[in-house]
Amino acid sequence: MFRESLGENDGMLFVFKNEETRFFWMKNTLIDLAIGYFNKSGNLIDVQEMKSGKGLADSMLPSYASAQPAKYALEMNKGWFDRNKIKLGTKLKINQ
Repeated sequence: MFRESLGENDGMLFVFKNEETRFFWMKNTLIDLAIGYFNKSGNLIDVQEMKSGKGLADSMLPSYASAQPAKYALEMNKGWFDRNKIKLGTKLKINQ
């Protein structure tokens, strides 16, 4: 929240305990973002482009629901998934 920029290949990964339909919104988000939803197996199941919530009342903010149940959500710069040719079915790899 409140970011004015994001590095070209920087992002935010959200890891949830279980797999279910996820909903994200852009409250206090000043830049457009793309979100990739991944299932519990780490497969990309949905990509959506999210518009900045800048200047919108909370009641006017859209909600971006995952097309299928998801365990992970990856927010990146707008268009990042397309620019990097990351398609549905791509496997998320988390190095620990």
